[in-house]
Amino acid sequence: MVCIAGPKAGEEFSLVEGEYVVGRATDNPICIPDTSVSRKHVMLRQVGSGWAVSDLGSGNGTLVNGDVIGDETPLANGDVITLGDTELRFEDVANSTMMVSTPSSGSRPARPAPGASGSRSAVPSRPPPRPEGGRVRTARSTAATPPSPEAKKKKLRIQLAVAGVVVVLFAGLGALRVSMNRQQAAAAAQAQQIKAQRELLGAMFQEAKNLVRDSKWEEAQAKLEELQAQDPEYPNLADYLAHAEREIPIQRRLAEVQAALAKGELGKAAAALPKPDKTEFQKDHVRVATRALADAADKRTREARAMLDGGQLDPAKAVTDDVLAAFPDHRDAKLINEQAAQAITQRDAPRPVFQGPAPKPWEPAVERYRDGDMSGAVAILNACMAKAPQCKKLLGQMTEFGNLYKRLEDLDAKGLSKLLALDKDITDNRPSKMARNAGTRAATIFYKGATAAKAAGQWSRAMEYARRALQADPGHAGATNIISEMKTKAKDLYLSAYSIKDSAPEDALPKFKDVVSMTPPDDEYHQKAQTWVEKLSR
Repeated sequence: MVCIAGPKAGEEFSLVEGEYVVGRATDNPICIPDTSVSRKHVMLRQVGSGWAVSDLGSGNGTLVNGDVIGDETPLANGDVITLGDTELRFEDVANSTMMVSTPSSGSRPARPAPGASGSRSAVPSRPPPRPEGGRVRTARSTAATPPSPEAKKKKLRIQLAVAGVVVVLFAGLGALRVSMNRQQAAAAAQAQQIKAQRELLGAMFQEAKNLVRDSKWEEAQAKLEELQAQDPEYPNLADYLAHAEREIPIQRRLAEVQAALAKGELGKAAAALPKPDKTEFQKDHVRVATRALADAADKRTREARAMLDGGQLDPAKAVTDDVLAAFPDHRDAKLINEQAAQAITQRDAPRPVFQGPAPKPWEPAVERYRDGDMSGAVAILNACMAKAPQCKKLLGQMTEFGNLYKRLEDLDAKGLSKLLALDKDITDNRPSKMARNAGTRAATIFYKGATAAKAAGQWSRAMEYARRALQADPGHAGATNIISEMKTKAKDLYLSAYSIKDSAPEDALPKFKDVVSMTPPDDEYHQKAQTWVEKLSR
């Protein structure tokens, strides 16, 4: 058996003995990987010294030399079996030459034995030579007489009748020949029309199959329905229509996925994505769409991280909400979404409203103090001591500040801290001119302490000294840089601890504590780390 068309074209299958099932199933003795071939399409069975083929109830039917078969049909050398788009030619090598037997000797006539009796008398003797110049006359010629007139007329009538019969016969034969020619011409024209129709239908079917190979299922369905209108029983048509009915919704959903991805709507794309087991011909397209959706989710997550770092809290949360709608277990998207939600909650929390303070009789003294007029401030406070206890309190603080300020060059970090604390208490956190001078000196001392603590890895102490340096001198560049570095390190340390809080909580807890010590109470990561310290310490 030789495959002359289809996926196995050019391959040969030897038929030795017994039975062979041909079909698309891989467990068949002869497997044809063609979608137009049924799983169990036909059976080849040895019958005597020859072979026969029978259809096993295939969906597309079986043709032998172009004729549809149902029951078992004997095969001759050179017969072509059509199974959908696959064609097989039967080659009977053993019986391809006719064996002609030599006739036996008994069938020939026997030669007479030489010397048999009477054999010589059976051979006629040769007549003697004719006498020279003589003429031989037979007895009939000498006895013949001329025919009578009645005999001549009778003979003439017979000859005329025979001639008429011959003419009638020839006329009838001519009419019959003309009729037969007309019938043959009509049959030939009909056969030509049928052939042209079959070629037209075959071209339409081939065009539909080409559209299927190009994944143009809707166009293929229209072409198949056009073919169905002309020949509802066309081989393999029903199978291809069923394929189109199943694959067109898959193709439309894939188009929805592409459109949603183009708009960045990952949740909508995930909802439209079909399952690979729902399609037979578009599995590769489904896999490509799945990979594209996963890549888009990773890309959008990176964009959300940049938004969150830039303070765009609402866009970051909206993007990660969409990513989580497509991939609920996306780790990075969940982390960013939680951080954005917490930041939004803190941002939108109502702020306490404070009423304006009552009139303060000591305020003019504080303003004199801020301008560096210590004696004027003391005079005002002495005047209001009897009216408000705050005036007496401020007078004592200003007196203590003045005594420390006189020894400014000799004060250490502790003394400078006390001096600055008194200034804050007096001015209600509004630095005075005298405090600025002390702040510059204090900032230098605190910055040195912060640098030393940072080098020793004492992050909490380094942050505390740096904050004190900025409190003493808000424009101190070195302290600002240290705090910025510490915030970045605190953020990285928080993310590291957050990533292992479930798998290794005992390792995450010290890191969360370091974040708390490295950040001020109003810092975002300080509050988050403090929450996790409380949870993990239970």
